[in-house]
Amino acid sequence: MKRIYTALSIAALVLAAGSCEKNLDIPQKSVLSTEDFYTNATAEDAEALIGSVYHLYWGGRDVTCVNGIEKILFLNCLDDDHYPGGGSFSDATNQYQEAGSYNVTSADFAPKIVYKGVYSVMYHCNLILEKIPETNDARINRVKAEANFLRALAMFDAVRWWGTPPLPDHLLSQDEYNQSNNPTEDSIKWILAQMKEAAEQLPAIGGKGQQAAFGGRISKHAALAYRGKVGLWYGQKFNDKEVLAEAVKDLKTVIDSGLYGLVPDMFIIERQAGDFCEEYLFEHNSGDNDGFPGDPSNDLRHTWTGWPSGLALPKDFFGGWGWNAVSKEFGEFLAAHEGGVEKPRFKSTIHTYEQVLAMDYAPGVTPGMKPNQVIYHNAGYFTFRGLGWLSEAYEGTSPPFWKWYKANTPMLRYAEVLLMYAEAKFLVDNDADKSGLKALNEVRRRAQIPELASMTYQDIKDERRAELFCEQERFFDLVRWGDAPTVLANKGKKLYKFLGYKPGTTEWNVVVEEGPGKGWQDKYNLLPFPFEQITANPNLKQNPGW
Repeated sequence: MKRIYTALSIAALVLAAGSCEKNLDIPQKSVLSTEDFYTNATAEDAEALIGSVYHLYWGGRDVTCVNGIEKILFLNCLDDDHYPGGGSFSDATNQYQEAGSYNVTSADFAPKIVYKGVYSVMYHCNLILEKIPETNDARINRVKAEANFLRALAMFDAVRWWGTPPLPDHLLSQDEYNQSNNPTEDSIKWILAQMKEAAEQLPAIGGKGQQAAFGGRISKHAALAYRGKVGLWYGQKFNDKEVLAEAVKDLKTVIDSGLYGLVPDMFIIERQAGDFCEEYLFEHNSGDNDGFPGDPSNDLRHTWTGWPSGLALPKDFFGGWGWNAVSKEFGEFLAAHEGGVEKPRFKSTIHTYEQVLAMDYAPGVTPGMKPNQVIYHNAGYFTFRGLGWLSEAYEGTSPPFWKWYKANTPMLRYAEVLLMYAEAKFLVDNDADKSGLKALNEVRRRAQIPELASMTYQDIKDERRAELFCEQERFFDLVRWGDAPTVLANKGKKLYKFLGYKPGTTEWNVVVEEGPGKGWQDKYNLLPFPFEQITANPNLKQNPGW
């Protein structure tokens, strides 16, 4: 494997300094060797190191990371619930239009960033695990458990993207850099084992609603929830009932802990009022002092996905570049699923044009479309959850055309835990004790839609689609269910432009044009390894069709 590591600490910076050793064997003043730094690491040092890894996992814009804006936009563009967005049909920033039309190549930007992020996270976790000596210090051992979990989580991201990515489960020597593909089954077994070990060593939060005191670090039950997620993905996709049974056990442990619940008000999800709420198991802390180096919210995700400039903005609202627009298909699905557009899950997730017009505007501002404007990739539905609010923006940290926000971003919510449990229980024993149905109905009850007397697999699929909009699960769900060839058959073949109302009416003026989309192709069951990695590593084999 090509060496792709990004230095995050003083210790890591010295790794490149060995080639001139024989000619200049003179210790540099005020420089600490990697070995000495890790060998003598205090608890404070260890916590600073793991803080850097958290920051690297969350990332920012155009940097090496796993869960930055590149991953978010790219994966959303691949599903049926989003259009790419942007300022025009030809606005191909970082190849997101190509993702939306299924014209991806191995040279695209997002896979390259995520690939580097995965292996940077794993490398820095391996440094912590192998070079900090064994100890009885509880704080250092917690850091080691977190490192064990985070490298497993990063590897799971890689497996879902590429299927057979290399598995650097230790610090590599120079002759090991060009690793070959690792079988999916072997990687999943390793991931499950590391997550189990980590969960056994990690602390739990102090009680329900006490996430703020615990902070943005991974907890015992969050690690178990992720282990259940890995087990569900693999067990369902490869029909492994033993792994699915383990997933049921892990997810039930999280539910039975009583430490988490659904927030009654769905409108606080991804708002500052939702920070460290009982629904979030794992979240990116965007607070002023999040304990991580660098700016706490430098990925600008709110600006990327904010409403585009063709629309007048309500009070306390900041617009953006319009990426990951709501698809016509999702808007119509959600309205039908919820039984109308006024239900809380619909309105807290997306808005119709009429709901946009009904928002609060400053005096002198005319709601709706600005004169002679058009919104590309839009059919009358607008993202609502996760948008930027001026009252939650940092001041003085950015130019006037973008903002950074204080609201935390949830990576895993209790609602998803309930839905994963319902699906795994259905697959294991057809939900014999109805506990999966109970979990599913808990999500529906919060959404204020009728509870089900029994459930089908389609009920589970629909509930996941309604609940997890814009959480980068939909594409992977369609692939693992085998539904992608049908659902995505015409992806990108139609392009939509929204012009507000037709003159003199309240009928949406939506122009439909022929698009460049190719629709689903079987090669998308696995995404392409980045071209630069295939070129640099002769032992890494490209996925079929790429």
